[in-house]
Amino acid sequence: MLSARAVTRWVRDGQRRRDVLRGIDLAVDRGQLVVILGPSGSGKTTLLGVLGGMLLPSSGEVLLDGEAVSRLRDQHRAEIRRRKVGYLFQDLALIPGMSAVENVVLPLLPDGVPSREAERLALAALARLAVEDRAAASVDGLSGGERQRVALARALVRSPPLLLLDEPTAHLDADRAAALLDDLADLATQGTALVVASHDPRVIEDPRAHRRFRLDQGLLRDA
Repeated sequence: MLSARAVTRWVRDGQRRRDVLRGIDLAVDRGQLVVILGPSGSGKTTLLGVLGGMLLPSSGEVLLDGEAVSRLRDQHRAEIRRRKVGYLFQDLALIPGMSAVENVVLPLLPDGVPSREAERLALAALARLAVEDRAAASVDGLSGGERQRVALARALVRSPPLLLLDEPTAHLDADRAAALLDDLADLATQGTALVVASHDPRVIEDPRAHRRFRLDQGLLRDA
């Protein structure tokens, strides 16, 4: 489902070039739950951005379902990303003042999905994560666990074959984190490919992860 080949990403830090990713090779199949571990600042968020086609690699290539998205123009890459990638941001990126269902509907708007169908799909995504009873509530008043599930429902509303998650258990208590990990394991059994970036031991040590890698100084190695 996902393949990264010799991917590098560097940025300018003043007059110096800083290598954030160095020769990353990674392959993720459908139904696999892959964990990328590493401390804050190790480049996990950058790696997810490159894998999901939101950032371009400085060199190397990324293939989604066999298509080299790193070679596509911005508009085409965005279309592929909408169809094939769901992304859970570390800060969740929910829109304040909007309800849970309104937030979940957002990924459907660029494709012109009729409003009734969009709402039906959004409610189904919320129900899938057992938070449909909060559909009409403003996201401002939701608990941390509810916000996390709403953000995950938004990532899932288009049923993408690939899901990228950035520190999904951040700020969750033990029960909420365990419930979220159950959700992710269920998604993997249904054929979704998942890549989870985390430094949370609860994620790293979960026995349901199929593979674990450590990102350190831009290099990705088996953990």
